[in-house]
Amino acid sequence: MSSIARSIATTTVALLIAISVLLLPQVVAAEYPMFHNDPARTGNVSGYAPVTGNLLWKTQPSSTGDGYIGGGASIVDGRIYVSNWPSYPVGGDLGFFCLNETDGTVLWSNPIGGFGGVSTPAVSGDRVFVGSCTGDLYCVNVSDGTTVWNRMIEPDPGCYGVASSPLIHNGMVYVVSFSDGTMHAIDFDGAEQWNYLASGSSDMYMSVATDGSKLFFGGGNAMNCVDITTQTEEWTFIVDYKVTTTPAVCDGVVYFATGKNEKKLYAVDIATGTEVWSKSLYGSLSSPAISDGKIYIGDKKKKMTCIVASDGSEVWNQTLGGACLSSPVVAGGMVYATANYDRGTIYGFDADDGMLAWSYDTGNWNMAQPSVSDGILFVGSDSGYLYAFRDLVIKGDLNRDSEVTPEDALIALQMAVGAVPAIDDADMNDDCRVTSVDVLMIMQNAISG
Repeated sequence: MSSIARSIATTTVALLIAISVLLLPQVVAAEYPMFHNDPARTGNVSGYAPVTGNLLWKTQPSSTGDGYIGGGASIVDGRIYVSNWPSYPVGGDLGFFCLNETDGTVLWSNPIGGFGGVSTPAVSGDRVFVGSCTGDLYCVNVSDGTTVWNRMIEPDPGCYGVASSPLIHNGMVYVVSFSDGTMHAIDFDGAEQWNYLASGSSDMYMSVATDGSKLFFGGGNAMNCVDITTQTEEWTFIVDYKVTTTPAVCDGVVYFATGKNEKKLYAVDIATGTEVWSKSLYGSLSSPAISDGKIYIGDKKKKMTCIVASDGSEVWNQTLGGACLSSPVVAGGMVYATANYDRGTIYGFDADDGMLAWSYDTGNWNMAQPSVSDGILFVGSDSGYLYAFRDLVIKGDLNRDSEVTPEDALIALQMAVGAVPAIDDADMNDDCRVTSVDVLMIMQNAISG
């Protein structure tokens, strides 16, 4: 082909891509900004997820090798935010860390009181909110890790401090102090605007969920529903023992579990506060995840169970090597969870039939919940490491269908023009950016086969 013909062909391809991209559905940026991904706490994530246990990297954020990772990670704009908390004997580098998503390098750290925490952080704009073991809620600048403000909300922090994971909704931060069962509504400047006191203490790890107009949280042997506008109680659903999970909200129903004396998974109608159904389940700290009309939840009986959300019937269950204390996450047709007391195994199950796709032994106990972003699974362990798993991919295969096609070129063009975040797999010429040159290289690979 002559140089003129090649130039015409290249220009034609570029024009076709530019026209076609207008017709292509926008690729959703895969981020995980708070516990269980969204304000409803569904634990349901769009985009790709690893179907193999290929370890991309593992990082021990602590410079001294101390500390467990007992809470979840949040991921926004290629940055991971996660805390560690005291191993025994207490000491070492404990606090709140920001890591690079690509290779796990630590970008900055903040001691948040010197004892770290087990709260999954929540990210909004240039701020990230996280609880500390000292009983404070911290607001930290995402760019450099400096403390914007911190506020004491837990009067009796014990070993856990503020283990509740903050909920961000409409410019407010909602978090629970477990010792007195109080839900606090705090603005971005650190001022408490209002609070709601339940009739007793809550589980230390329990967090708030919302359907957009109401807030749901356990406390005082009840699931509490509070109207956001009026700041008053809508209803209280009484149970025989403390609610042990963060609730999940979907299609007008709130789901949660109890443990010990009363071992049940409940579905409660949001409008009326009445029971839709309940079933036997030895609840743990594992909060339900909801995806495609099904609930996924772990328990103390070493089970991961999939349940029909409408009627509570069981779809499948799988036996784990230990009690499940982490909250599962669903992404890319997979459900991920961890087990404690079995050396801390991470599991990846097929979400439809429960078949085990892969597992990975961290070598220590595990209660941290998994997170998924940009096709990568992140999960911490009492080993002190944060682990990142991603399938081996073909460079240029941006939709993860195991081949390079014109659709990948269209996705790359969206990245080149800034319509969606760029990823390394689209940088074909390794110049640390995604441009029209990368788009053409992907298209040429697609044409050549």
